[in-house]
Amino acid sequence: MFLLQVFYDRPFLIGVPGEDLSKVKHYYTEPHPYFGMDIVVVGSANSAVDVALETYRKGAKSVTMIIREKEIGTNVKYWARPDILNRIKEGTIKAHFNAEITLIEKDFIHFKDNKKTYTIANDFVLAMTGYEPNFEMLESVGVRFQKDDYKTPIYDDKTMESNSKGVYLAGVVCGGYKTNKWFIENSRIHASIIMNSVALKEK
Repeated sequence: MFLLQVFYDRPFLIGVPGEDLSKVKHYYTEPHPYFGMDIVVVGSANSAVDVALETYRKGAKSVTMIIREKEIGTNVKYWARPDILNRIKEGTIKAHFNAEITLIEKDFIHFKDNKKTYTIANDFVLAMTGYEPNFEMLESVGVRFQKDDYKTPIYDDKTMESNSKGVYLAGVVCGGYKTNKWFIENSRIHASIIMNSVALKEK
């Protein structure tokens, strides 16, 4: 029996000079290391919104969001989207839309939008730019995919077992490229579903 959640090992890179600096993080754990720091959050989906709100509320000196799109993602969790929109409106979290990072340096970050170019002091870049599932790993253990635009793995939602016997899926990877379908709050039940399925098989 295998349990696979193979989503977060392949972050989408920004693709700019300086992305390899230690100040650039594609993974986020908790806000306290960023207390008193100037933070840039890259992205506009659930992870970026959560990171911006948490670092702001736990004492970051400043939080600036750099967003390629024209607005905060429409698929952001319904309780978080009004919160981030209000913080942006009041100016406690700054946001630059239709923006593109051009260079990351040790103490600064450079970016541009439709109006001008910017250089701001910066301690950390939290690049919440999303992840790509490790489809090759799934395929290597026999998992097949639906014929849709999201490369959704085939599995039984009553057991979370994939088409490959004994291979279970859990979490965001169950949605393939449709990353807004599953997140922590609604996929934590996958573990208990899987354990119940395994227990029934062992009887």
